[in-house]
Parts: sequence; structure tokens; C-alpha cells
Amino acid sequence: DDGPFPYRDYEAARASLRRALDDGHVFAAVFGPSGTGKSSLARQLSLDLALGSRSQLVYVSSASASAFGLVNTLARALRVRPGRSSLETAQLLAAALKTAPVRYVLWLDEACQVRVEVLREVRVVAEADLAAPQILSVVLSGLPELQKTLDAPELFPLKRRLSLRCRLSGLGRDELDAFLAHRFGSAAPARLSSEQKAELFERTEAIPALVHKAVRFALARAGSGPATDALLREAFDAL
Repeated sequence: DDGPFPYRDYEAARASLRRALDDGHVFAAVFGPSGTGKSSLARQLSLDLALGSRSQLVYVSSASASAFGLVNTLARALRVRPGRSSLETAQLLAAALKTAPVRYVLWLDEACQVRVEVLREVRVVAEADLAAPQILSVVLSGLPELQKTLDAPELFPLKRRLSLRCRLSGLGRDELDAFLAHRFGSAAPARLSSEQKAELFERTEAIPALVHKAVRFALARAGSGPATDALLREAFDAL
């Protein structure tokens, strides 16, 4: 199964975000190393919100996260015709957000790679209507370094508005067998020894994507038999 494995950190973040978004608009952040499922969480949350919620998620990656690209992406999502300038488009967008029948959620992925001035613009758009405290929810998602990015003096107004911070640290040791069964079938956990699992957990730092790659490499070369220590070492070298 290539779908996300519902490990504790992941499910806790999913539940916390859903509760916060059901309650109203929010500024939130999701921190985690690459491979812990931040993008999968965005997709899952989008599906969750589509089922009986008054919220709709708009996903933006750092690749298109200029101030102009950000405003235009939101405008397209709300079917707002862009104005002659980014400022005019932002004003039209604010009017549309204020009267929209659903609450919109901007998920800004890889936010640690986004320029400070663009992150600052995110807050401005979310609070563009003086008659309301907030017209758009914002979720910043990125590597742990995002916490340092938010320490920039220019981003203090944004940082202090973050009412929810979720951290994806990876699998718990007691979740490893369930993860292996989820990804490779019920027989997979028995194909690795306890010692191999301990090394796997340590060498991959429990990051789901790395665990998956290492085990897939070793089991594919082991055929139908157990994974050998040599194959597992090859898998670590390949990573």
C-alpha cells in the first residue's frame, strides 16, 4: 500500500488541524524532516475537509510562491478574475474570501524555502478585511528549519499568530511492524530480525520514506526469503 501510514505524529497533526479548521480560521505550522509525510498530510486533510466540512484547501508549493503567484493561485481557486496589478487582485480576492460560502485554507508547502517578503504577504492577505480578524486560514509546512525562518524580525507578526504547531518526528519503535505490514504485506515483519529492525530504526531515524526505501531494496533482492544483514547494509549504502 503506497498510501500514508497513520503513525501517531501524523494522526495527531491531522486531528489537531481538522479541529482547529472546523472551529474557524487559524494560522498553523507543520514541521518535519523530509519523508515524514507533510505533503501526504495536506492531501489527506484536503479530502477530510471535502467530506462534510465548510472548508476547502488550496495547496501552493514553494516553486510558485512569489507574492504574485500566491495571489493568483488563490484567485484561480476562488474563480476571481485577476486585476491589472497584484494589489488590485489581492483586493478582489479579499472581497471574494469575505463572501465565500466555504472557509478557504492556504497550505503553503516547503515554506522554509519561501522568501520572507512572501511569507509576510500571506498574513496581509489573510487579514485583508478590516471588518474581520481573519478571512483565510494559513498552514505553513516545511522542514524543521522553518522555525528559524519564522524568527526573522519581519515575520514576528506572523509568528505570534501561530496558534497551532504540529511536529512530524517519524515512527515510534512500536509502530515499525505495523508500518512494514502496511507497506509490504502481513508477512514482511517476519522477514527482518529484531536486530535488523533496531538497526533499521536507528539508521533511518524512523523517517517513514527512508524506512520504506531501505526495506523495499532489501526485500526485493531477498526474493521470497528473509532479508540478510548484507542486503540491509547495501540498502543503507544506497540511501
